[in-house]
Amino acid sequence: MTDERSRKLMKRLVERSVHEVNELTAQTGLTKRQVEYSLEKINEYVGADNGWKLVIENNRIILNDQVREQFISVLSDRSYAKQYLMNAFERTNYLYLLLFYCGDEYLSISHFIEELGVGKTTIINDLKNLTLQLEKENIQLAYTRKNGYYLSGDEYQIRYYLMKMIIWDSTENNTSFIYDRFIERHHIETVETMRQLLEQYTKKYSISFVENRLTEFIYTFIFLKKRLSDFPVKLNDKYQLPALTAMNEYQFSRSILDHFAINEASAALYLCAWILGLSVGRETIHSKDTETIMILVKRIILRFETISGIRFNNREVVIRQLYSHLRPAYYRLFFKLPIVNPLHEKIKSEYGELFNIVEETLKPFASLFEHPIPEDEIAFLTMHFASLCSTFDDCLTTQKVALIVCPNGIGSSSIVYTELKTLFPELSFLGPVETSEIEQLSNSYDLIFSTVPNIRLFYTKKPVYIVSPIMTTSEKYRLISDVYTQIGNFNFKLPAVDKIMEIVERHAAINQSAGLEKELYEYLINQNEAVEETDDGPGLQEITAPELIQLNMSAKNWEQAIRLSAAPLLKQGRITRNYIETMIETAKKEGPYMVISKQVALPHARPMDGVLQLGMSITVLKEPIVFGSKENDPVKYVFCLAATENNRHLNAMVELVRLLEDPEFYSILETSQQSEEVFGYLSQTTALLEK
Repeated sequence: MTDERSRKLMKRLVERSVHEVNELTAQTGLTKRQVEYSLEKINEYVGADNGWKLVIENNRIILNDQVREQFISVLSDRSYAKQYLMNAFERTNYLYLLLFYCGDEYLSISHFIEELGVGKTTIINDLKNLTLQLEKENIQLAYTRKNGYYLSGDEYQIRYYLMKMIIWDSTENNTSFIYDRFIERHHIETVETMRQLLEQYTKKYSISFVENRLTEFIYTFIFLKKRLSDFPVKLNDKYQLPALTAMNEYQFSRSILDHFAINEASAALYLCAWILGLSVGRETIHSKDTETIMILVKRIILRFETISGIRFNNREVVIRQLYSHLRPAYYRLFFKLPIVNPLHEKIKSEYGELFNIVEETLKPFASLFEHPIPEDEIAFLTMHFASLCSTFDDCLTTQKVALIVCPNGIGSSSIVYTELKTLFPELSFLGPVETSEIEQLSNSYDLIFSTVPNIRLFYTKKPVYIVSPIMTTSEKYRLISDVYTQIGNFNFKLPAVDKIMEIVERHAAINQSAGLEKELYEYLINQNEAVEETDDGPGLQEITAPELIQLNMSAKNWEQAIRLSAAPLLKQGRITRNYIETMIETAKKEGPYMVISKQVALPHARPMDGVLQLGMSITVLKEPIVFGSKENDPVKYVFCLAATENNRHLNAMVELVRLLEDPEFYSILETSQQSEEVFGYLSQTTALLEK
């Protein structure tokens, strides 16, 4: 039998041909001894019948193509679950699945022992763990002599927990084969049978799912459909939307339920709401909600541009991409459906400034849903804005063609596409595409980058590289080394950062070890760029100066206020006169886009309109001026931004947004007699923010 550790190790091993053991321990969280033990189990399970044995030599593990394909095959094989030894976490999930699906049956300790094949003591401990987990979700694991073990609580919460469990297991934990084991054991419709049925209706009603979202829906519906009739829900008023029954998603839901002879009145509306939160939004398909969602999309884009100081060039592309994400996000928030983003923490780490700006952008829209917008959802939207903010040009070279395969949706695929184009400018890229589209492309590509390991990729006999949608600098570094070693220059070898660190430590004291290591990775990845171009960007005090701060100024109207605020930037040669005229013309066409909060305006234009150097001026008006904003007029504080193409101003914008929430900042602006006082306050405060 294999176990979770062995599976985790196999999953990591297939990503590369050569692995350093110390890297594996860091990536998997296993000790070196645990890695060695898991290798022994893998050799027994996979290698014994195939005449090979994986060993650690010179602190490295080397896999040939045959072994990698066997690992992928094992990880993709649903029958793998039959010989798999579940850990405590997996058994707990399996018990919940049993309680959920067999909620109308009598369940006892004996049933659990027979189902899982473990002892009574183990089952009792697992039930205790499950009880503690469910209490956090306001669900109770109850027991009576008459009814046995059963789930008690709000049916919405009980269903929500299952959905969240499946989403997490199919994305981060990659343990969907446990659900396959349950399906086979209980003789339920298979995933493939359900997929074929759904494909008929998705075509009929023009419903689109991202590859992985469809898989999550299939698994969840297989376990849920029995409960739709056995445990009907009392519909919340939110489900009584007249527009809901006119949507294609409702007709889609009704057709599926009719197929299984499910006539419960609440089921179709519940299923419709759920599908609205999963399917891809397409602005070309007009429905009852198209206008509402489109207005929301445009307002979010406008607010993001206002707060970030970024002006998008191709607005139609931006609207189309955000609509595809925002429509399902709107319904996830509206109906309080599960939102699970395994990349949440990584996105916050790698795109911290942008995440904070997106979070600030969404604050006014939280009132639509009567609760704060979860960070997981903010992280999803951050991925979209990260890809849209990219200013990299398409590469024209066609020496080698790389195919990008991403089954997780447009957000992560856009990020991967942008990152890879930056790392490998000499490659020409196809995609991103879903796994099912690979066969149609035949031999039109030389190598594959994918966010998910899949046996079908390795059948192409092309080099395959498994990448994370959000790559750290060390992951980018390792990927560059792998790709160039295999398909580029066989003599190419990036210097080893850990060896450089060892040398430096022998001859000098290092105050910020993690920071030095990260900067070395970034420098070696981008050797043609200056190191200062790879940091987090300058702070607010670094893009302004006492000469750019004006206090107690007079203006007759909003146009004069903008010209007045831009004057110091023009005097210092940071902008051209055309930049000022563009800001004013844009305001005349689009309205007071620059008014970002009460009494605060942030006029700006695109870098191409006349930015010569990054900078921001701060102007405090003697008397407030009406800009035309119904919500935030009149304006007294004007921050004129000149941003360059590389978006390095985002760190400063995050600091500004935080300051605008601090009453003391406004007090300083009002009471200071000299611009040096304001600048001194900025320097002191932003230094504290950075800490």
